Amino acid sequence: MSQVRFLSTRLVMGAILFLLSSCNLPVPITPTLGITPSPQLPATITLHPQIHPSIAHFQIFILSPVTTCIVGNEFYSGNVCRGEKCGDCNCSIEDFDPPSPITGIAPEHINDPAYAGNKYRECFEIALTETEIADIKRDMEITRDAAFDWSGGSLWLDLEFQVIPHTYLGFVAPDFVFGPFEVDDELLNPYVSTETDFVYVVTGGQDHVRDVQLAGWCGGSYGELSIHGAGYSYIQYQPGCNSVTIDGETVYEPLIHEWVHNLDWALYNIDQVPDLYQFDSPDWGRWEHASWPACGAGDANPLAWFPSIDFCEWDPDWMDCNDIASAGLCTHAGELDEQPSWYEHVLSVHYPRDVVFNGNFCTDGVQDWSETGVDSGWPCP
Repeated sequence: MSQVRFLSTRLVMGAILFLLSSCNLPVPITPTLGITPSPQLPATITLHPQIHPSIAHFQIFILSPVTTCIVGNEFYSGNVCRGEKCGDCNCSIEDFDPPSPITGIAPEHINDPAYAGNKYRECFEIALTETEIADIKRDMEITRDAAFDWSGGSLWLDLEFQVIPHTYLGFVAPDFVFGPFEVDDELLNPYVSTETDFVYVVTGGQDHVRDVQLAGWCGGSYGELSIHGAGYSYIQYQPGCNSVTIDGETVYEPLIHEWVHNLDWALYNIDQVPDLYQFDSPDWGRWEHASWPACGAGDANPLAWFPSIDFCEWDPDWMDCNDIASAGLCTHAGELDEQPSWYEHVLSVHYPRDVVFNGNFCTDGVQDWSETGVDSGWPCP
């Protein structure tokens, strides 16, 4: 599962190549720029009289189509292979000299004389279909409603969707991945304020017209590397990643998984919620709990810790604790055999109901990380 900062989800292994066979794919639709804010708390929701929910502003930027152009002599990404040495895609990045011998450029410069010496000059349009965009929105709404339920009505995700076409100049094979530095200044800064708690950037991974897949991963979260202080994750919506059952509905797992990473990070680092095991880790190589509590041996108060969403088999009060057969796959990640999902367990059992949640470190009243003053200095505006 995804680790905070630069690691992919467990479901598909970041930097792994997705070699997809040809099939009849739907015709991609180029969406128009649009903003779809979710409502605040719906009137139909009944609150517990003692609970005043935190409303967390969550901006989901769906980049489609993404146009990216590259020039080079030898490169591969997914099932796009060019050159003599690795023309069969049967090589690793270490086989290249230099390791990433390509340059990302703007489409209008693809035929500039400066690149005339490169053997390959190609552009790709990575688009999501209208159906895929609708599914992403639906899955996020399911996540929002489930999180409100699981948290006992103490956390509401105020979703805002924006579909934006984007020309991406930072692509370096083999990975097609958007970290915060690829989208902050030139794209997202005008949209995101310190009132935002969570930021997602979601793209596809497929050029449907050329029928090629660029290599990528399912999702990654980036900790203090943020957009104006808000937690940031990149999600790639493509068929190589897992889905889970949440509230009886099938949900693309990275969309809920990466959010819980950001929630976990903010609870400890911004909201200062104590976590007994924040810096403890299991010994994955030996499949031992190491400093993580043994099954059934955690603190008697489940609010004393908020488990990493990657630690399904190590949380001492979870049904899959020490399930060696699962081996990191998290058998009950989604609802199975009428049992609750791992995501439901984490939020319903370990989420602190009394916290006034803040997911933006530019409004936490202290000097954090790269800030040069209290809530001032990059990345705070």
